[in-house]
Amino acid sequence: MSVKIIQITDLHLNKSKELVVNGVNTYNSANSVLDRIKEDESDADCMILSGDLSNDYSRESYNNLMMLLKDFKLPIYLMSGNHDSPALLKELSNTNNLHFTNFNAFNNWGVFMFNTKKENSPNGILREYELQCFDAVLHNSLYENIIVFLHHHPVLIGSTSMDTMVIENADLLINRIKNSEKIRAVCWGHVHTEYYQTIGSVELFSTPSTCYQAKERSEKFIIDDAALPAYRKIVLNSDGSINTEVFRIS
Repeated sequence: MSVKIIQITDLHLNKSKELVVNGVNTYNSANSVLDRIKEDESDADCMILSGDLSNDYSRESYNNLMMLLKDFKLPIYLMSGNHDSPALLKELSNTNNLHFTNFNAFNNWGVFMFNTKKENSPNGILREYELQCFDAVLHNSLYENIIVFLHHHPVLIGSTSMDTMVIENADLLINRIKNSEKIRAVCWGHVHTEYYQTIGSVELFSTPSTCYQAKERSEKFIIDDAALPAYRKIVLNSDGSINTEVFRIS
């Protein structure tokens, strides 16, 4: 039996719903993406929001997020990005279908969600206690297959501007990827573009933002006006294989 996950990332919501960031009203753009998900992905098992849900750390930005999510009944997992307040995300998780947690299991799959936020920095970091929890999951025989979600990227993507904000100690995850037979995929946001590579048989990929996108392989952060907002569908199959696709919203 397969499991269908919808990932959205980098909503960059603000205190004001009217604020335009890099030429995009981020609230309206996220709303359009979520409307499409409601129409086309009604059979999804869960949704993962992989960080930078806020742009300004404000409580009002998270109230705006709640407005956007109010019609969804499926489990929704909130992750922290460098623009987020983990404390406020934890408060939101008191709502019935919203969760701020590192791990959940679906059939023979384990889904591990690292909090890569590093305080007072745009860079990412892996914390020792989360890595210990991750190791416990890897060694648990209940979970035959593991998918990892991050906010920050664990590998260089060839963009000078974004690669300064990589996970600083990503080698701790990469070593586990190389040495584990259970990890099937690693997925992240943060970079505002689609990226794909493999390490052995493990797939590594990023998901574009629900708002503005960045030009690939650029020395500076340059907005790609031709790239549309997006979400990613990920299907976890019981045999350990993955089907995934990015959907752009015009």
